[in-house]
Amino acid sequence: MRFLTLLVALSIGVTNGCDVAFAAAGADPKSKAAVQRYRQGFNQGVTRTDQLKDPALQAIRRRMIARQRVSYKELQMLADRGDGVAAIYVAKRLAANPKLTADAIHYYTIACSTGRAGAVAPLSRLLSTTSQTVSEPRLAQAEKTLRDHAFRGNPVAAAQLVKFYKSGRPFGAKPDEVLRLERQAAAGGDSKTALNLAISMISQGLADDQEKEEARHFLTIAKDSAEPSTSAIAAAVLRLLEKEPTNLVEVSQ
Repeated sequence: MRFLTLLVALSIGVTNGCDVAFAAAGADPKSKAAVQRYRQGFNQGVTRTDQLKDPALQAIRRRMIARQRVSYKELQMLADRGDGVAAIYVAKRLAANPKLTADAIHYYTIACSTGRAGAVAPLSRLLSTTSQTVSEPRLAQAEKTLRDHAFRGNPVAAAQLVKFYKSGRPFGAKPDEVLRLERQAAAGGDSKTALNLAISMISQGLADDQEKEEARHFLTIAKDSAEPSTSAIAAAVLRLLEKEPTNLVEVSQ
C-alpha cells in the first residue's frame, strides 16, 4: 500500500499541468540531408518546376521560388497540383480569416501530405481551435497525414495525436492509439512518457514477470533522463519495484 500511495503521488507530480512531451529524435531537422531522409516515403508532389507541363505554371513557380509577386489565385493553382510550398502560402492566407479555417486546414493538409514537416504545427493548431464544421473527408485526410508524420518520429504530430485521441476531438476517442503512440515515444527515448507509462502500469497492477520487465525497461529509460526530477523519480520507483512482488495491486476478478 505504501508503494501504491507513493506511485499515485509521483504520477500527479509528473503529469500535473502538462501533456505528453515527446522528444525529438534523429539528426538536425534543419539539415538538407535530414529533410530529404524525412520526406522519403511521402508523395512529395511538385518539387521541381520541370514537373509542371504548363509553361504558365512553370513561370508562376519560378516567381514564387524567387519570392517575386504571385497572386493568391496563382498560388492556389500550384497548390491544387500538389506543390507543398504553394500550399503553405495559401493556407497561411486562408488562416488569417477565421471564416476560412476549414479551407486553411485543407491546404495545410496538402502541404503535410507532401512531407512538409513545417505544416504539422499550424495544421494541428487549427484542428485544435476551429469551431467550424470540417467535412469528414478533410478530417480523415488530416488525421492520415498527421499519423504519417508521427510514424516518422515527428514529435509534434505524435503529441498532437495523443491530445486529440484523449479528448475525442476532432477524430474521436482512441485509447488504443494513445497507448501505441506513447509506447512509440517512450521507446524513442522520451523519458517523461516512459516514466508515466511505468507508473501507470505499476499502479494498475503487473500481471506477470513480462509486464514487470516492461515497466522496468520504461523506468530505465526515464532514469537516464537529463532532467533531474524525472531521473530521480524513476530511480526511486525502480528501487522499490525490485523489492515488491510482481502483482503489486490486487486486481478484482
